[in-house]
Amino acid sequence: MHAKGGNAVRAAKRSNLSRKKTLGSHAVFWNEAVGVQPKASLGRESLNEGTRLRSVEHAGTEGKHHAEQKAKASGRIGARRGGSAGARAKMGAKTGEGRGSAGARAKAGERTGMSRGSKGARAKAGKRAAAGRGHAAPRSGRAAGARAKPRTAAQRAPRPAPQASTPQALPASGAGPAPQQATHRHGGVAPAGRESAAAHAGSARASAPAQPAAAPESGYAEGFRDGVFAGGEALVAQHIPPDHILPAVAAADLIEAGFRQYAPTLTRLASPHEMAGHIQGALDAQRPLSVVRLGDGELLTLAADTVLPGEQVQELAPFLPYAGVPRSTPDIRAELAEAIRGADWVGVPISRAPTFQGLLFPVFWHFGIDWSRLKLTSSTINYSLHHSGLLLPVLQGRRVLLIGSRAAELGALLNGHGIHVTGIIGAVEGVADIPRVMQQTAEHSFDIALVAAGIPAVILCRRIAGELGRVAIDFGHLADKLVTGELQL
Repeated sequence: MHAKGGNAVRAAKRSNLSRKKTLGSHAVFWNEAVGVQPKASLGRESLNEGTRLRSVEHAGTEGKHHAEQKAKASGRIGARRGGSAGARAKMGAKTGEGRGSAGARAKAGERTGMSRGSKGARAKAGKRAAAGRGHAAPRSGRAAGARAKPRTAAQRAPRPAPQASTPQALPASGAGPAPQQATHRHGGVAPAGRESAAAHAGSARASAPAQPAAAPESGYAEGFRDGVFAGGEALVAQHIPPDHILPAVAAADLIEAGFRQYAPTLTRLASPHEMAGHIQGALDAQRPLSVVRLGDGELLTLAADTVLPGEQVQELAPFLPYAGVPRSTPDIRAELAEAIRGADWVGVPISRAPTFQGLLFPVFWHFGIDWSRLKLTSSTINYSLHHSGLLLPVLQGRRVLLIGSRAAELGALLNGHGIHVTGIIGAVEGVADIPRVMQQTAEHSFDIALVAAGIPAVILCRRIAGELGRVAIDFGHLADKLVTGELQL
């Protein structure tokens, strides 16, 4: 067996040739000085340099024990050709010699820019690794060899990164540079610039695949980032002439500068305390007063087939039937617009979202409503009155009529706080139910009506004030929140 192993080594020397074969799924090189050495094909000019340095790095990192195990595994592969423990020892020794002395390894370390202390540690580990390879591999070396099984060439070689000038490197929306893509263990795209840096470094450290980066951002984060860009910097870019840039001025700076220009056109909304004063004044004087509120339901009802296609409104507002408008018709839109035009106070949304202020002024323009002639407060004035502690004082000592699906429960709650509830009208079944509700309302004696009836509440409040001469407040979902205990009186 020994003779056979020695003959194999001498035959390899005499051949003075390097032949590439396949061992399992791994590419291996047969080298006259090294014997059998598994090595992934990295597509570099020289593999010997990276081979020696990578072996030193592994030995220095994992310590003497792991280095010996890897060496024994290497000796076991050689045994497949030599067939004996002696051949394995000889070939292991030649492997250590072929890979050079500790000084050669230290020299390779210098070329990669390693620190002086690190070179010494790696050179020492290299000596121990070379010494360890001269021993025969015991049975325990089989497990170590299995653990040290090298990755395939496709796994170890980083793929070329997309260049910044290619469409691949930019998101589909064109919103700035794409986030870096991590090179993962089983291949993938390297971060931009990583591949070129590795090529220039010419070292095993530089050519090794990058460590896995942080998890990529979520789809929401990516969409938010692109949306912020599209709504800011991309809009600014539309105003910059070709072949020009606007240095060191962000979209936020331009918005601030533009806001100062438009600041004189700011319109003030009546505060909760001012509204409480107006309501109490009307109650004391027994004069009519209507406070209506416009949310996305009212605005989308008005926008259907006018500002927006009806199909789009159905997609944006599937809740409209629940809010009292099964289908927006010209008659409903006209009645709703007339109620807004004739209301004493109109609550408008502070939100500039597309279905709030984004629809408010286009709808006003379409229906010929001059917003500058309206008395405006916030569309959440009902909540503001409650949060400011003004609701109960406004109702104290007044005859209160409650309208809506939670009227009975709300009435019991208000009675418990000393409010005189004189009438209750149950659920309003949409806009078509307004005539019935108005007839029942006229049968009650009251000073102020709190109407929680969805979109029909706007029309009801205006008609209660205009036809019955009373105070009517669009109470909205505040009734639900008080009844369920989400908000406390």
